[in-house]
Amino acid sequence: MPVATKSFALPVLLLSLAGCGGGERIEGMELTLGLTTARAREVPEAAGARTLVTDEGVRATLTGALVTLGKVELIPCEATGWRRLWNELSPVGTAWAHSVSNALRLGTPHVVALGDADGGVLPLGVMRPPPGRYCRARLTFEPADADAEGLSSAAQGAVPVDMVGLSLHVRGTLAEGEQEFEVETRGTSSVDVLLEGLELTEDAPKAARVFTLAWDSWLDGVGPGESLRNVDLLGNVARSASLQSAVVP
Repeated sequence: MPVATKSFALPVLLLSLAGCGGGERIEGMELTLGLTTARAREVPEAAGARTLVTDEGVRATLTGALVTLGKVELIPCEATGWRRLWNELSPVGTAWAHSVSNALRLGTPHVVALGDADGGVLPLGVMRPPPGRYCRARLTFEPADADAEGLSSAAQGAVPVDMVGLSLHVRGTLAEGEQEFEVETRGTSSVDVLLEGLELTEDAPKAARVFTLAWDSWLDGVGPGESLRNVDLLGNVARSASLQSAVVP
């Protein structure tokens, strides 16, 4: 009997701890997300609006770029102590995590166009996660489906592009305009962006975050005579993502 009593104690303890607010959801939490573009490096001498220099020293100009942000997922800060034990062992904890999985993922894909100027913010949507601390956001760039936001704008641009099935379309010139290029990608690439202490509580139920894509690093890896098709361009896009600001509306 001592063995049976001991095996029963852990579930009872976990259920007791669960009653202390471990899975309780408070309504009214809102996280507004946006996306913008910017330079991350100094402006090259005599540069146009979309002129850049790669990390290999090659000068290039982007005449157009479209990238598909497929989803944004919130990653809670790592649990400690009994909460970690509860999350790992309790079937109730697993069910709670599954029940709020949609609340932690913004799944509307957006086709993001690199415009003529930086600074404008593209609204991505509003998430309604449970209260808690969130340390990272996982941005996944992947092929656009037929319901992606921004498809019509891409198809009606100065150079029409059908982005369905594409994660990246980029075109421009290399070496002072001597070599034109146009590359399309159908791959997938993800990156985790630090959220710098995002916490949603009853006292502070609303927050906003804006992500920045540093477009002047998208051609990194392109050296003299190097083909863009040998470079992980979509990975460059993902790695260029960072948190621009933390604003409570």
